[in-house]
Amino acid sequence: METSIWQEYNQEEVITIGIINTNSQNQLNTFVQENSITFPILYDPGSPGGVQGGNTYNDYYMPNDGSPYPRDFIVDQDGIIQYANNEIDFEWMLYVIDELLGYDYILGDINFDSSIDILDIVLIVNIILDVFNPSELQMSASDLNQDQMVNILDIVQVVNIILD
Repeated sequence: METSIWQEYNQEEVITIGIINTNSQNQLNTFVQENSITFPILYDPGSPGGVQGGNTYNDYYMPNDGSPYPRDFIVDQDGIIQYANNEIDFEWMLYVIDELLGYDYILGDINFDSSIDILDIVLIVNIILDVFNPSELQMSASDLNQDQMVNILDIVQVVNIILD
């Protein structure tokens, strides 16, 4: 979450916080240091620690949905939960955030110029050769076959789109 969301998005548009169920500052400091976290971590008031939740946990508890910790939520501008999961799924989280922010992209349009052309192929080649460091959104637009990899298969699909 640190690099995929907290460091990727403007912090005036997307607020990232962690909520922890212990009030032990030593445990919190160790967790933050071990995970290289720079976003704010807040204590869940009312929590006795352990696996018991506090006030926030109780407000967002989802019965029969696996372990309560960790739990990822995306809450929209109106306070309505748009995403909840107890397993990290960055691709889906990024999609939900981009949708809420109004970001729109077309698969294959890596430079976001509303056109799929040779410039997009060059960018995909540069991603594959590791000479271009794309944003998460550019990576998503580059992975045309949605196999979680950017490779020659994606280039072939872009070529087919251009030729059609």
